[in-house]
Amino acid sequence: MHTLDATTRRVLVSHALSALALSLPWPLLLVMVAEQTDEPLLLGLAGAARMLPFVLCSWATARLADRFRRDLIVRLSLLVRGLALVVTAVALTTGHVWTAVLATTLAIALATPAYPATVAAMPGIARDRYRSATDLLVTIEVGSFVVGTAFGGLMLHPGTRDLTPWAPVVMTLLAALLILPVSMPAPTRHPNAVRPSATAALRRSPAARKAVTVMAAVNLVDAMAALALLPIALESWSAGATGYGVAMGVLGFAALAAPLFRRLGPTPARAMRRGMFVHALALILVAPAPSLAWALVPIALVGAVSVSVESGATGVLQDEVPDEVRATVLGLTDSIIISAALVGTLVAPLLVAIAGGPGIFAVLAGASLLVACWARPAGRNHRTVTVGPDRREDHEAIAASANDRVARADGAVPDGGVVLLG
Repeated sequence: MHTLDATTRRVLVSHALSALALSLPWPLLLVMVAEQTDEPLLLGLAGAARMLPFVLCSWATARLADRFRRDLIVRLSLLVRGLALVVTAVALTTGHVWTAVLATTLAIALATPAYPATVAAMPGIARDRYRSATDLLVTIEVGSFVVGTAFGGLMLHPGTRDLTPWAPVVMTLLAALLILPVSMPAPTRHPNAVRPSATAALRRSPAARKAVTVMAAVNLVDAMAALALLPIALESWSAGATGYGVAMGVLGFAALAAPLFRRLGPTPARAMRRGMFVHALALILVAPAPSLAWALVPIALVGAVSVSVESGATGVLQDEVPDEVRATVLGLTDSIIISAALVGTLVAPLLVAIAGGPGIFAVLAGASLLVACWARPAGRNHRTVTVGPDRREDHEAIAASANDRVARADGAVPDGGVVLLG
């Protein structure tokens, strides 16, 4: 991060604070729900409320960042979610736990356009360092789910529990102050260019479709693996609930090591595909592990490489999707991959009952291997064009035209562009 300029660091720190703020209240929320009800269904609904806004809202709210200034979208998102978190804090302090659950869920829904807007704007913010900045941003976004809840769990200590409801409010305020001077303009509109739709942009780019599919697959597999660890910890490793907690903690916190795998390939597409091969290898190593201690390294590898794969796939979308609809595509992708994780969570118990924990890991490894083979980039005649920030507007207009895509394949690259062979 020390190689990034001050503005990019501001954006990353701001997003880290705001993302952690959304995850931090959930341990306290679930504890208070459990204290007030003995109904498992209600507890499950409270837990699911954390993910549902991404499924229901991301595909729609991200479109805002393709129509208006992206810095305005991020600032407004921080403002309104901060107000929702104030309601959460007041509700928790006064014991109205279901009001707090609804307010926190609303805060997450209000936050859904911010991440796609920031990713879409990153090439203009970080310029020639946008690859590294995007890797860190994806790591922050994914890691915040576990790191935020981990901090929230630690704050359940009697000495800090009363501070928990207000900590997210303070963090969101700091995030807003950090992002205030950062400029993220709206996508440039070209008078003679027809604005493409998100679905049309995906139809025109097989590489982008592969990237979305790979992200959905890795989230589906990881959700199933997380549940499959439970019977292995309880039965095969005799590690009990504590051992399962340790395994889940390692799986989650390993996401922070994702930038170490950034150089798996010379291009985002190749890094994504090679990451899936490593993902498959790590999964197959979990199955025969005789104890939790032997399994911790491959479990950590699964967590880190999963985020690395998402970073590579996000890089593919940055390159392949026109700026005019980039945030919309990223929001749609969010909805798809969270839906995949929900499906994996729902079907995993049934499959574990049929095949057992170790058997499921073998199946999941095979699925990752198949996805890696399928995600092979096009042959050497396929070209991906990466254009410098000063000519990015020209590139986006070109990308919207099928005829110009053919011209680029024949070698016609805008001035200032760099051709990378796939």
